[in-house]
Amino acid sequence: MTSSSTRPRRSRFPRVAAALTAVVLTGTLALAGCGGESEKPAASPSPSPTPPPTVKSTAKLVHLQGRFPRNRHQAVATNVGKVVDRWLQAAYVAGDYPRATSTYRDIFPGFSPVAVAQASKQRTQMSNATLAPHIDGVEVVASKVNVDLLAKDNHPVGAVARVRFVYETTGDRESRQTVYGTLDMLPTKTSWAVFGFDISREEKLAASPSASPSPSGDKS
Repeated sequence: MTSSSTRPRRSRFPRVAAALTAVVLTGTLALAGCGGESEKPAASPSPSPTPPPTVKSTAKLVHLQGRFPRNRHQAVATNVGKVVDRWLQAAYVAGDYPRATSTYRDIFPGFSPVAVAQASKQRTQMSNATLAPHIDGVEVVASKVNVDLLAKDNHPVGAVARVRFVYETTGDRESRQTVYGTLDMLPTKTSWAVFGFDISREEKLAASPSASPSPSGDKS
């Protein structure tokens, strides 16, 4: 199991709520932008490459601190989930396989500059960068985002997205991968931005075929 973290894990939401409030009040978060006709016969179209699978998480608001209209709970959870999905898609699913680790760029959409810098140092957990040379494809199994929302005067001021993403890899490193943990987020004018994270990734390798007895009768 590998893990990536920008902060410890005890009593996360109350502590994060306090941190979110402080960030909102101080305004210290910098966000990333986040004629003639030819007589030659027309060339046959090249076969289109198979598009990668798409991450679409099931998102739900499960905890609320502060006042926020109930009829907007699902909308805010969906919007948070979309930001999470953009990261999961870019970091773990999109692109051609196998490919070099050095090709992993722009894989943290929706992250603040500080969070991008932190995540880039921990790409083993935060992306498929180290797996990419050893696999030839990815299949999404399941993805779920539970949202803890901090609100004030019926407006969202922060959120914690609790993520569980399961996918399988094929190729030399056939496995089931589980990415789980939390993303700390703040609302922007049009969406949400990740400013902190606590993410782990677990790998379960596919079972190897049983070894066959050697001609001498000894098992290899």
